[in-house]
Amino acid sequence: MSADTIDHGTLSRLVEPGAIKGAHVVGQSGGWAIVVKYGMIERPLTTQRSEQVRLFRKFETLVSYLKEIGIAHFDVDAANYAPDT
Repeated sequence: MSADTIDHGTLSRLVEPGAIKGAHVVGQSGGWAIVVKYGMIERPLTTQRSEQVRLFRKFETLVSYLKEIGIAHFDVDAANYAPDT
């Protein structure tokens, strides 16, 4: 994992003790990304294998993912969202 990103395993470990201070869902071309805040740091969620920013094609999938790991409150920025182009 890059020092500028966060992966699923690390995110899951930080959610358990309540270290995550916020989650920001950002619309992009083709889907949705997640930026999480812990302490004074904000990092995008990446895939574990490629370390690329994880992009969720369906908003419903992203919501299910966040709720499953314990994040039920987040904000959404859809300004740059564009379905598959």
